Amino acid sequence: MRFQYNAKNGRGELAPGEIDAVSIAAARLQLRSQGLFVTALTSHSSSAASMRVRSATQLWGGVRKSDLVMTMSQLSIMSQSGVDLAEALHNVAGQCPRPALRKVLERIDADVHSGRSLSDSVRKHPQVFDDLFVASISAGEQSGTITQVLDRLTYLLRSDMRLQSTIWSMLMYPIVLAAVTFVVLNCLVFFVLPQFATVFETLEKPVPPLTQFLLDIGVFVRKNVVLVVGGFLSVVIGGYSLRTRPAMRRAWDYGTLHIAMLRNVTQGLLTGRSFRLLGTMLMSGVPLVDGIRLCRNATRNQFFRDLFKLAENDVLHGEDFSRSLLAAHFLPIGAAQMVATAERSGKMGEVLKNVGEYYEDDGERCLRDLIKIAEPAVIVFLGVVVAGIVLSVIVPMLDVSTSSH
Repeated sequence: MRFQYNAKNGRGELAPGEIDAVSIAAARLQLRSQGLFVTALTSHSSSAASMRVRSATQLWGGVRKSDLVMTMSQLSIMSQSGVDLAEALHNVAGQCPRPALRKVLERIDADVHSGRSLSDSVRKHPQVFDDLFVASISAGEQSGTITQVLDRLTYLLRSDMRLQSTIWSMLMYPIVLAAVTFVVLNCLVFFVLPQFATVFETLEKPVPPLTQFLLDIGVFVRKNVVLVVGGFLSVVIGGYSLRTRPAMRRAWDYGTLHIAMLRNVTQGLLTGRSFRLLGTMLMSGVPLVDGIRLCRNATRNQFFRDLFKLAENDVLHGEDFSRSLLAAHFLPIGAAQMVATAERSGKMGEVLKNVGEYYEDDGERCLRDLIKIAEPAVIVFLGVVVAGIVLSVIVPMLDVSTSSH
C-alpha cells in the first residue's frame, strides 16, 4: 500500500514524500527509523474513501457527542470485561439507536472484520472521529493498550461534554433574562406606547421629550420594517465576517486572554483543556510531537496555536517542551513550572492530565464567580431601562390626570 506523508527532519525542515508499507503503522515506524517526525500520513485509497464516506455521512445527519460518549462507554466496558474488540464493536453497532452513528459503526465493523485495524477503520470517518481520536487508537494498538486507551478517550469525551454543559447552564439565566426583557421592551414601544399617542393627541397636551422620542422610534420602525430588519441582519453578518478575519480574530483572542474580568476564565479553561488533551494522548502512547500538533489543531485561540507551534519546533530541535511554555505570558502562574518539573521526572503525561483538570476546575470557578457578579448587574441595567420606558408612559398620564382636576 502506498502512503503520502508530511514530515520534519532533525533540523526542523519539512520533508514531504511517499512510502510503500503494509499498513499505516508500519509506514510510521519506517519514517521514524529514517529520523523523520511524521506530521501527516494518509494512503491514496483511504483518502478517496474518506471523501466518499464523508459525503455519504453528511447526508445521514450529524452525530451528537452524547451518543458518541455512550458508544465509547459500551466499548470500553466490554473490552475491560474481556470481550474481543471486534465482537464488542459488532454488538454496539447492532444496538445503536441513532441511525447516523449506527451506519458509521456498521461500516467500521465491516472494515475491522475484513482485516483492517480499528485506527484505519475510524480514520475513514473524520466527521465523527477527529485526528486526536485516531492517533490515540493507533498508539493503543501499537502498544497493546487499546482497552486503556478506550477508557481514556471515554473520559476525555465525558469531560468535554461536562464542561460545555456547565458553561451553558451558567450562561443560560442571563441569556434568557436578556431575551425576555428584549421582548417586553418591544411590546411596550411598538404596541403600548402607540395607544397612548392617540390619547395625547385627543387631549391636545404636549408630550414629554422622552415619551416623544420613544413614539418617534416606534413610528419609524413600523414605517421602515424592511430597512430596519435588513440593517440589523447586515450588522450581524458584517460583524461575524469581520470577526473571522485573521487580524480581528487575533485581537479578539488577545482580549479574551488579557481583559481583567475575562482572563482568569479563558486562561484557566484553555490551559486546562489543552493540557488535559495532551496528557491523555501521552498516556495513550501518542508521541509528544504528534500530541502537540493535535493539540494545536484542536484549539481555536491563535495565541495557543502559536504556542504549540513553537513548542513543536523546540521538541523537533531537541529542546525541552516546557521552554516555550515558560516564555508564554498568558498561561496561568505555575502551570509551565509544573510541566517543566514533570518533564524532568518523566511523568509528563500523568502530570499534564492532572494539571489540566485543576486549571479547568479553576476556570469554571472563575466563570461562576464572574456570572454571580454579572447577573445582578444585568438585572439592574434592564430594570432601569424598563423603568424608564414605563415612566415615559405613566408620568404623562399623571400630568393629564392632575391637570383635569
